[in-house]
Amino acid sequence: MFQSKEYILKKHGQNGTDRAYYLKQLTEEYKKTEKQEAKQQVLANLANFAYDPINFNMLWDLQVVDLFLEATTSKDPLLQEFGMGGLANICLEKRHYGYITSKASFINNIKNCIDPTFPSNTIVNAMTTLMQLITEENYTGNFFFASKLT
Repeated sequence: MFQSKEYILKKHGQNGTDRAYYLKQLTEEYKKTEKQEAKQQVLANLANFAYDPINFNMLWDLQVVDLFLEATTSKDPLLQEFGMGGLANICLEKRHYGYITSKASFINNIKNCIDPTFPSNTIVNAMTTLMQLITEENYTGNFFFASKLT
């Protein structure tokens, strides 16, 4: 459910949870923790926050898109799944879209997640992300099809 600032203020009040602070804490925890299960949980939470446009500015400022992109190349299938889920959720926001499509390596990493040995959620999120990123300009320019899908 998309939430407005007014809705959040009404629900949490003036002294409610500071969302920006919470997202910053999650991002720092993901970067610092050595525990794989903690990384998985944090990235799953960040991917869920990436669904709501009210969080886009905060996630952009925290460079969370880099965490999602990095997770697509992880050996951990859950990190790949949650990274792809985060990208699928956030990729239509203008700045994130531009950043994700700025490097062919990012697109190739997403395409590499369409692999029959991967969990189905990862594959579906990768396909969803690619479908949302394709425009007439980058489709006709062969950007997405420069290398063969693996």
